[in-house]
Amino acid sequence: MPSLTLQGVVLRFANYRDHDRMLTLLSPEHGRIDALSRDCRRPKSRLLPASELFVHGEFVLYQSRDRYAVTSASLTDTFYPLRLDHDRLTCASYLLGLCHAAAQPEEEANALYRLLLRGLYRLAYCEGEDPLGLTAAFLLLYADTIGYRPRLHHCAHCRISLDRSESALMDIAAGGLVCPACGTNAAYRLSEGQVAWMRNTLRDGLENGQTKTGALETVSAPEMVSVLRRYVESRLEATIKAGRLLP
Repeated sequence: MPSLTLQGVVLRFANYRDHDRMLTLLSPEHGRIDALSRDCRRPKSRLLPASELFVHGEFVLYQSRDRYAVTSASLTDTFYPLRLDHDRLTCASYLLGLCHAAAQPEEEANALYRLLLRGLYRLAYCEGEDPLGLTAAFLLLYADTIGYRPRLHHCAHCRISLDRSESALMDIAAGGLVCPACGTNAAYRLSEGQVAWMRNTLRDGLENGQTKTGALETVSAPEMVSVLRRYVESRLEATIKAGRLLP
């Protein structure tokens, strides 16, 4: 009986039959994996705690041909505080949706997996950080992780260097910032502070203090989420449903 032991995060579940659930896991080595959690909805089932959204842990899967079933699981974190704050829960659900859209079956996803864990941890446990600011930062780093890092230092059209002390235009179709000469009515105007925030976030990651409430006062987290959400979802060619509920 072949089995597979892996670290994973539950991205999605769907109730199946009377007592089962079909889980979608994100694994660093195997990408996206669908696995049946049999009888997990029965009273006192040992698999129920591991068959919820956001759960991170070690899963043992039984493999039959190309299908998997969860036989046991050891939990590392449930990120329970997310369930106590509607805004953080919504943002975390959006992160799961983004990862589900990008991950592919049996394709390595270590960078995406690590980014998701950092995002969930900060949403769940860092009370001093703005959930929308974290979501904006995640979107920017997510775009970089999946191969769509936006151009922020040179015009995405004519390639001239952009002045660091000026505002800029974000052209989603072009893939980054553009100079005034190349800008169109479809481009989004970003302030000097917003451009600097994007550059610093790409350089330093989620742990650089750029998502704390005080650091976002001049950036406008809702505006950054709106622009970056459009940018990322245009690259995915998909709409992440949870994004419609973002605060």
